[in-house]
Amino acid sequence: MLKRRDSFPALLGLALLPALGARAEQQGGDRDAGSAPLTVLLEPVRPYSFPDGDGKPTGYAVDLMQEMLRRCHLNGQLEFNSWAGIYQRALADPRVLVVSIVRLSEREPNFYWIGPTAARRAYLYRLKARADIHVGSLDSARAYRIGVIRDDATERDLLARGFELGKQLDRSPDHPALLRKLFAGRDELVALNSAVAAATFEGLGYDFDRVEPVLKLSEIKLYMAVSRSSGPQLYAKLLSAWDAMRRDGTVAAIAARYPNVSLLD
Repeated sequence: MLKRRDSFPALLGLALLPALGARAEQQGGDRDAGSAPLTVLLEPVRPYSFPDGDGKPTGYAVDLMQEMLRRCHLNGQLEFNSWAGIYQRALADPRVLVVSIVRLSEREPNFYWIGPTAARRAYLYRLKARADIHVGSLDSARAYRIGVIRDDATERDLLARGFELGKQLDRSPDHPALLRKLFAGRDELVALNSAVAAATFEGLGYDFDRVEPVLKLSEIKLYMAVSRSSGPQLYAKLLSAWDAMRRDGTVAAIAARYPNVSLLD
């Protein structure tokens, strides 16, 4: 953004020249910003976004994003990060696209929302060997130490239901740390999205058959989100492309490639 000049030329004609020049420069800057690449932030979680064998980002949410940007004639700079890092970047930086995020009331004013893209079903899981852990209700789960991902929607949901960090909830920065704690016995339960659970375990070298779901926590919707500072024009462009993808069957066709992805009923 241009800084306003402090000088006040005596002649009106001289005063108009810098103003017109600044206006033209500002319009040029707007055009440049409109075609600048978006920063696309990815959490390495199958099947939504993960590196393939060559390290290239792939997954359901990545495929959706790439098709949406293609239709908008926009480029994206893709970056993997932890969920906490993604969320902080998306709040602070302009022209940031998050490919998979739960739409919570506390997040609502901070983003422009695109979707919903899929259903998200969260469960509490225990090791099958831990037959001593009995969870028949949410209240009974309060007796155990539950591993959660920092700033994840399930953590926010459990906090809203009266669970406390450092008491019932043990926060981890990412899935590798979360599962290490479970298998080391530091946590008795873990909260996971059922769509990503099996692939996450297997991708990190753990046997998913060693765990089982004991309680369904929630069923909510996933979205893509654009940082609020990106402005309404970029949002309108992306949303128009998304709506067209949904109407012409592209979203359903992409989802069909990923058996663990559930579209909304």
